[in-house]
Amino acid sequence: MSEIPILEKLTSKQLEELTSQISSSLSQKQGFRIGESTVVSHYVHSVNPLHPEEIRILVNRDVGQSLAHQKNAGQVIHVDVYHEPALAEIRPLALALAQTVRAYLNYCHKGRDIEPQLRAYYDQIAFRIGEGLETLKEALSPLKEQTDDDQEKDLKKKSHVHLLLTDLAPQHYALIPCLVDAIETELANQKIEIRKVENIFHVEKREQVDQQIFFGLEPDQYRLWNMAMSLSTILSGTDDVIEFLQTFQPGPFRRKQPLSNLRNRNGNLRGLILGIAEAGIIKRGWFADTLTKEGQELLNFMLQHQHELEAQLRRMLRKLPVPRGKYRSIRNTHLKSKQKHYTYISKTTELMKDSWLGSIAVPETLITAAKNKLLEQRPAFRITRDDIQVHNQEISQPVDMCLVLDGSASMVGPKTKAVRYLAEHLFLVTRDKMAVVVFQGRQARVAVPFTRNYSRLKAGLKSLQPRGLTPLADGILQAIKLIKNRQVRNPLLILITDGIPTTGKWTINPQQDALKAAEMIKDTRAKLICIGVASNQKFLEELADQAEGNVYILDSLDDHATLIEIIHKERRSYQY
Repeated sequence: MSEIPILEKLTSKQLEELTSQISSSLSQKQGFRIGESTVVSHYVHSVNPLHPEEIRILVNRDVGQSLAHQKNAGQVIHVDVYHEPALAEIRPLALALAQTVRAYLNYCHKGRDIEPQLRAYYDQIAFRIGEGLETLKEALSPLKEQTDDDQEKDLKKKSHVHLLLTDLAPQHYALIPCLVDAIETELANQKIEIRKVENIFHVEKREQVDQQIFFGLEPDQYRLWNMAMSLSTILSGTDDVIEFLQTFQPGPFRRKQPLSNLRNRNGNLRGLILGIAEAGIIKRGWFADTLTKEGQELLNFMLQHQHELEAQLRRMLRKLPVPRGKYRSIRNTHLKSKQKHYTYISKTTELMKDSWLGSIAVPETLITAAKNKLLEQRPAFRITRDDIQVHNQEISQPVDMCLVLDGSASMVGPKTKAVRYLAEHLFLVTRDKMAVVVFQGRQARVAVPFTRNYSRLKAGLKSLQPRGLTPLADGILQAIKLIKNRQVRNPLLILITDGIPTTGKWTINPQQDALKAAEMIKDTRAKLICIGVASNQKFLEELADQAEGNVYILDSLDDHATLIEIIHKERRSYQY
């Protein structure tokens, strides 16, 4: 019998397959997970302190060259076992690792002397819990045992056990999961909870770049600015961050409402709370978590500079994100505007051709003349025919958009956050009016009427609190009432839902009621886009067919970048 539980559970063939899989991933320069808590690669690992469940593998930073002073890349395997912030005892972990190495070598070399190889492995394996990196041989030293207690008192709580395996032969890669199992078992013995790794990303470590900073800041406030911006992008803006931080205020100023509203809008906040605790913003307590001095400074800073932070967030929202997921489209019609008497004229510039095309673009003409003076080495500055830039007018139709949003309980968290991001982005990058209708519970409501007021839009979006049933038919009817306003131009209805209707409008059949309401859209000036997921694709196809609209099926509705790409694509076809 083996002394390693994981080896007792695996057959020799399974162990061989496991070794082959590890070898294949490492040879392809890919990191991977073992179980739920461990990340393995040849590279440095980075944890976002505000999202500790996400691990970044820095593919241009070899761990051996960065941390173990190796000349060549690929000599060191990096193993990180993640756990909740705690002060782990070093000596028991070192003994558990040593026992595992001995048991593994006994398993591989039955009846033979393993002492020379054992000493070699003790030198090849280094681990770290606190600040220092030491070999297993150093950690097992009797002199080290005498100083461990004093050193552990000075250590701060850590969130992972860090292993470096130097020059480990591929045929012995099965040792890696054995060591991981030993660490997890010892952490459990120390009553330390394992932390689940949700995602790993392979990224390049880039040089530090200057972030856009509000010019009125003092140098020591830059860190607060960057922290405030990071939290504002994780949550849904500065208002949510301020509300979030105020829940941790001690004393009589502590807010009484729970975090449930924030959870509805942003999803599970447990990882974020752990992250800000590690960052020193809050202090964990038995009865309540409270803001630290640094956390109070951050809150005061955000209250003082909220307008500047929001301006920077608006600049970020205007940027077109890169979609992560894929989508499928079912088109019943190519959307075209039914109105032509409203127009936008966008002026672009180009060189004047043979005939006169329009008014001269004076700044562009002067810039072109200055460039040509340098390129052609003209003796003096003058404007020639070749320098003249003229305005080229591009005519487009305005498209006023109405988001018809599913506000049922299934949309809680990241999905609601994604549609809020979508609404704000569309408002900021277009000149069109925006409206939001939310259907939830037993009826629908107009969260935002057609408007070009950004504050009004944000207030309406903040009121989104997913709960209850899915009254889709009433949502469509509310949208139809809105677009009958004469001031609405070329209305485009954008329905976003992850389910099927669960409560009706006229009958006890909610799906038939929704199809009947969708058919009414054909009698209006509006066009319909339906966005959903695979589980409600069949119903959305029927719905879009009734309204002569189009359907898009996504992998997930929490991908705001893909939502934005779809709407821009349809809007362009409707606009020109």
